[in-house]
Amino acid sequence: GKARQGPEYPSTGTPRQFSILVSSGKPRLLMFFLLIISTLAPVTAKTNLTQCGAHVKGLLENNSLPLEDIYTGPVKRPLGRAPNAENPVLHLTFAACEKHCGSTPAFYSWEKSSDTITTWVLPLVSLILQAPFESNNIKQTTLLVFRWVGSPIVSMMCIFWNMKVTRKCALMVDMSIERDEYPLPTSSFAGLRDSLYLLSVINQYELNICEELEEHHMEEILRKALFDRRLGIQQARGRAAASIRRERRRGAVQVLVSLAWFLVAMIISIHKAFGDLGENSTAHNLALGLLVCWLPVLVAATIVDRNPMDSHYVRTKLNTFLRETVVIAVIPNVFPGVSEPKFFGEFAGQARVRWHSGAAHSIIRTLEATPGMARGWLERYTNTDELSTTSTTSGLLRFDRSQGWQMAAAFMMVFACSIGAFIVSYFTPTVGMGCRSGGYMIFGLNALGCLLMEMAAWVFLHSATKRRVAQWFLRLWEFINFCLLVCIIIAQTFGIYNNCHCKSSLWGGAGGYMDFESVQYYKSFNVEISWLLGTVIT
Repeated sequence: GKARQGPEYPSTGTPRQFSILVSSGKPRLLMFFLLIISTLAPVTAKTNLTQCGAHVKGLLENNSLPLEDIYTGPVKRPLGRAPNAENPVLHLTFAACEKHCGSTPAFYSWEKSSDTITTWVLPLVSLILQAPFESNNIKQTTLLVFRWVGSPIVSMMCIFWNMKVTRKCALMVDMSIERDEYPLPTSSFAGLRDSLYLLSVINQYELNICEELEEHHMEEILRKALFDRRLGIQQARGRAAASIRRERRRGAVQVLVSLAWFLVAMIISIHKAFGDLGENSTAHNLALGLLVCWLPVLVAATIVDRNPMDSHYVRTKLNTFLRETVVIAVIPNVFPGVSEPKFFGEFAGQARVRWHSGAAHSIIRTLEATPGMARGWLERYTNTDELSTTSTTSGLLRFDRSQGWQMAAAFMMVFACSIGAFIVSYFTPTVGMGCRSGGYMIFGLNALGCLLMEMAAWVFLHSATKRRVAQWFLRLWEFINFCLLVCIIIAQTFGIYNNCHCKSSLWGGAGGYMDFESVQYYKSFNVEISWLLGTVIT
C-alpha cells in the first residue's frame, strides 16, 4: 500500500458515507400503535369478571348455582381452605367460569393499560432505542434486535467477554510502569498505550483469515503492527490511534437517563405490589418488570463495551495501518497480487457476529506468558523487539474456556429474571402454572436453548456451509423468542391474560379453578412472601 504522511480526514467538499452507530427507530409510530390498541381493547371487551363474580355469588346465596359448577378439588397453598372454615371462598370450575363469564378476555380499562404503558412499555422502548444500532441498515438492525431480545444470554456473554478483554488491555498498560511513575507524552508508555488501545479496537472486528492469509501469518502481522519499534511503524500506529479515538461513540447521558427511568419504574411497581394499592394486575405488572430486568444490564453493557460512531471508517483506518506495516516491515506473501489487501471484515462488537471471540485475548495471553511480566515490565522491554518477534502463537480464532465465566454470568442474569417473574406469577392466585408463568418459563428456556445451540455449533461445526445453516436456524429461534416476549408484554398490558383460561392456571396440576376475591384477601394469606422472594431473586 502507499505510505501515508498523516492522518486522513474527509474533505469538506465531499460528503463521507456514514454508517453511524446511533439510536434509531420510530417511536411516534410505536406510540400511535399502542394508542390504537389500548383504545380498541376496552371497546371490544365483553367479559367483566368483577360483575360476573358478583352474579355467581348471588346465585350461590340463592342456592341457584349448580353443584357441578363448584370446584371441590385441592387448593394449594397459600389459599388452601380449612374444611370447617366459616364463609368459605367460592371456587368455580374452569368450565363453569366460561359458562357464566364467557371465554373472551376482560380487557383492562384505559387507566390500567396506560399504567402499564407508562410504567414498563415506554421505558423499555426508550432503552432499546438508545442501543448502538447502525443507521441506514434496516436488515442488520432488525436482526440485531431479534438477537439481543431473543437470545439475551448469548448477547450478554459476548459483550461481557469483550469488556473483559478491554479491561485486560487497560490493566497491562497500567502494570507496565511503577505506581508513582508519571511518563511523558513522548515516552514509550504512550506508544504502548496506543498499541493496546488499537488491539482492543481490532478485537471488535472480524479477521479475514483465508488460504492466502493463514492464521499464524495474520498473528505475525498484528504483532509487528502493534509492537514493532521501527520509526515508520510507530508513527503509523500513533496516527491510527489518534484518528480512531476521535470516532469513539458519545451520547451516553441519554442512555443513563433511560436507565434511571427504568429503575424508577421498578420502584413504583414494587411499591404498588407490596402496598395497599392495586389488584392482582399490580403483582403481574411487577412480574413483567422482573422478566425484562436484564435489558437495562444489556444496554448498559453496550455503553461500557465502547464502539465507534462509524465502524466502516475505523475499519478503513485499521486496514490502511496494517498495509503500511506490511510495507515498512517487508512482510512477504500477504495477499499475493492484491495491491490493497483488506485484513478486517465486518464490525462484530456487541454480539453482532456469531462465534466471534476476537484476536486480542490470544495476543494478550502470549504477552502474559512472556518472562518478567510484573509491575514495571515495560522498562525491561523498551529496547528490544521481543514483543513483536516472539515465535509463540496461541491461535486467534479458538474458543477459550475462560469464556465460561462470562457465559455463567449472563446465564445467571437472565435466568434470575425469568425465575423471579415465574415465582411472582405462579404464586399469585390462582396458584399454579398458567399463561403468564408458563410464558415466562418458555422465554427463559428458549434463551437457554439459543445458548446451548450456539455453543454447540461453535465447538462442533467448522464448515462454513454448516455454520451458515446453523446461523439461519438460530435467527429463526431468536425471532420466535422475540415475538414471544412481545406477545407477553402486549397481553399483560391490555388484559388479554384476564380470562377464565389464564386465571384458572390450567397448565399444571395445581390450578383448575377460579375465584373472585380481592387482592386484600390474598394478602391475608401472606402471598406477599412469594412476591418478595421473586423480587429478591431478580
